[in-house]
Amino acid sequence: MKNLFLALVLLLSSSAYANWQPYYRSSEAEDLFDPNFVSRDSALVRVWTLTNFSKVMTTLEGTDYYSEKMLTAVDCVKRASGAERVTRYAGKNAQGSEVSVMETRLRWVAIKPGSQDEALLMAVCR
Repeated sequence: MKNLFLALVLLLSSSAYANWQPYYRSSEAEDLFDPNFVSRDSALVRVWTLTNFSKVMTTLEGTDYYSEKMLTAVDCVKRASGAERVTRYAGKNAQGSEVSVMETRLRWVAIKPGSQDEALLMAVCR
């Protein structure tokens, strides 16, 4: 069942950049989300987020990247979020070659007031 869910998530992740909605901006990065949620179950929302960095970032292995796309889970009631998959790209807007892909077990982190995570919560938990 988990493999079926991941296959569906990967299929849905190929949506065009034009659908992305901005939700947070700083001097370091612009954060966007795809309004076509992967899933919504009561207070739990799974959504793709995209971060475009204003300057080049470097992985621990020394590879440069300008953007990353995450499958992000948001618990609207408990005010917590976490990432289940992170893909980093050589170019902005999740374009160019994939620099790294990480799948991780979901770990919930409390959302802090005024943070970019709170901005995402406000955007997807309406």
